[in-house]
Amino acid sequence: MPDVVTLIETDHRALEEVFSSIEAADGDVKPLIEQVRDMLIPHSKAEEQVVYPAIKQIAPGEAEDVDDGLEEHHHVEEMLKQVLAEDSDAPGADGLVAAIIGEVRHHVEEEEQLILPKFADKATPEQLDELGAKFEAAKQAALAELRGSR
Repeated sequence: MPDVVTLIETDHRALEEVFSSIEAADGDVKPLIEQVRDMLIPHSKAEEQVVYPAIKQIAPGEAEDVDDGLEEHHHVEEMLKQVLAEDSDAPGADGLVAAIIGEVRHHVEEEEQLILPKFADKATPEQLDELGAKFEAAKQAALAELRGSR
């Protein structure tokens, strides 16, 4: 299994592909937004449960950025709920979708440019591998919970 940093970055690339599809879409993007939710919420929950506590422990200098990331997760989750509760052609829906994409892209950039490289420098390869397995398990559990709550 890949290490946790590789897994997180792989998720980020997959999300970016869906964002590109949304931006290129001409019509109802609700199925794509649902796909974003199904990818993003389990990813965020797994980061919050597994990765962020490890970063704070192993690279305590990143704690403030990790806390900012946590707030960004919650904000995006609320925006996703809001946009999925409305018709996709409701006034302002496209602006909300653009805000979600923009905030996630900003979050990804901060994680990949600032937090994860510093964390990877301080963690051992064994820690990164172990966290990768825990991250995947937490993501699968969060996805099952998300699907069960619908």
